Amino acid sequence: MLDQELKDLWQSPQASTSITLQKDRLMQEVTIHAEFIDEKIRKRDRLEIWAAAALIPISLGLAYWFPQPLVKLSWVLTVFCCLLLIYQLKKGARHRVKDFSVPLGDYLHQYRLYLQEQIKMLQRVVFWYILPFSFCQLLYFYGLGREGWHMGINLIVLGVINYVIYRKNQTAVHDDLMPQLEKVEQTLALLEKE
Repeated sequence: MLDQELKDLWQSPQASTSITLQKDRLMQEVTIHAEFIDEKIRKRDRLEIWAAAALIPISLGLAYWFPQPLVKLSWVLTVFCCLLLIYQLKKGARHRVKDFSVPLGDYLHQYRLYLQEQIKMLQRVVFWYILPFSFCQLLYFYGLGREGWHMGINLIVLGVINYVIYRKNQTAVHDDLMPQLEKVEQTLALLEKE
């Protein structure tokens, strides 16, 4: 008797309605979060690109103004670091979903690729953001002849700034991007069941 009841429940139209409602709710949730996260990423990219673009002429001016060769080199390298930062942010945005008229499954696949690119980029922030700029700053400090406690204070400040940058990026990965990627994966799984 129990087996027959389970079969009847499974084959009843109410189970199908429940799955459809869950799919609709999940899709609505993914869409709302997608718009929110995409706006946060766009805002971050605009701010970072603007700051890097503003730092380029400043760095060139400082490279011209300082007489010490290592300090000049540090500011010229800072220009290249700014260009690398702009390139990385543009590269990370290349998979942004632009065509919203595609079928739902294609949209979700594109959005998943975009999220995966953003996650990969932010997980490697040490290599394309922190280390290059830190090297430039260390070269600058060394070129100025900083020694002893001056160098120690500069290294502590640089370390704190780098830690904040790293934590902020990892928090974005774990609090925003990974949960959204999981929701997209769940929605894709529901769509593929149909």
